[in-house]
Amino acid sequence: MQNFGRVTLADICDDLVIYRQLEPLDKRLPKVKTAQRRVGLTGNPIPRKQEADYAKIALWYAGEAQRVREVSTPLQELLFIGDTIYNDGQAYENMRTVSGWRGSCFIGTDVIDEAPKEQTDEESGLYMANRWSALGKWAEWLSQQGMSLNEETVVIVDIDKTALGAKGRNDGVIDQARLEGAYETMSALLTQKFDGPAFEHYYRELNRERYHAVTADNQDYIAYICLVLSTGLIGFDDLIGEINAGQLSSFDQFIRLVETRMMIRPVNSEFFRQAHDAVIMAVRNDDPTPFKRFRRQEFISTVKRMGQLADDTDADVLLLEEITINNELYELVTWLRKRGCLIICLSDKPDEASCPHPHVSPDLPPVHRAETHAVGTSIQPTLDALGT
Repeated sequence: MQNFGRVTLADICDDLVIYRQLEPLDKRLPKVKTAQRRVGLTGNPIPRKQEADYAKIALWYAGEAQRVREVSTPLQELLFIGDTIYNDGQAYENMRTVSGWRGSCFIGTDVIDEAPKEQTDEESGLYMANRWSALGKWAEWLSQQGMSLNEETVVIVDIDKTALGAKGRNDGVIDQARLEGAYETMSALLTQKFDGPAFEHYYRELNRERYHAVTADNQDYIAYICLVLSTGLIGFDDLIGEINAGQLSSFDQFIRLVETRMMIRPVNSEFFRQAHDAVIMAVRNDDPTPFKRFRRQEFISTVKRMGQLADDTDADVLLLEEITINNELYELVTWLRKRGCLIICLSDKPDEASCPHPHVSPDLPPVHRAETHAVGTSIQPTLDALGT
């Protein structure tokens, strides 16, 4: 691994970034309500990344972005780069089905204790690898498959644990930033009653697949549950016991349990009550990001973890302490952009955890414009051999 210097995500995508609420950061593009109306989804809740309706809106935005950059060539080719087969792979398959375009999806991670390997499926275009350096081989494979890789191609790039904090290499620092955000939020809400070590224990335990029935793998839900546990309103062992016994099987059930307990024994904290009421209201409005105070603090913790180390810091240290940009991806997408491809970053990460709040963090840049170090290996020789 090498340190390739400071870059930003905006270097490869400008402001063509869309987060969970599907509101483009590029002000030249229409608002999500317009997008919903244009694809026939007026009145529907904002879909999540793996849902078919998400694909319809994302593809409509791709067409609008093509128009905005004044390229008359219609899009008819799709590339997708992500780190999870469930979210990213499903989003790609939905987009390919809805559009009817030819395409390919790279799902990557670094698994250093395994020999390098790739799995390909020519029919679906799926390309899975246990090294991010395989992005160079993917580019070669795309060329062999006859892909155009030009102005008719849209490249969809996932952000968290793909472009930033590459999975298997640097993703632990993203998790650390989120935990720090949660820690700071709980400390502010509970003040002297906050037990840091206990909270970290709750958070790490509940952030496991075995509890997804209740947490829905939603970090807002996990943080809120940990807040409730930290008040003593519900005991941790009691909670785990009810989940394991099947008596508690959804986040809605957990909320009802909290409401019942608060009627019997109210929590003597106005800050907790305010946070609780905000979460309840957001859940009732089908907002997938109900614990906004936590997410805004997560944003601060994330940006503080970007580019904070000296430029001569060893790559291994950067990967342990800083959220870095995936250098192989950076080189590949830069190459694709020079060939005329449209680059869009799509992420299911909450907007609140990705952009500054005017009253909370007005002096910080959005994540995609925060400068940090690119770390990885170089695939540039492979790309150069393929030509421009």
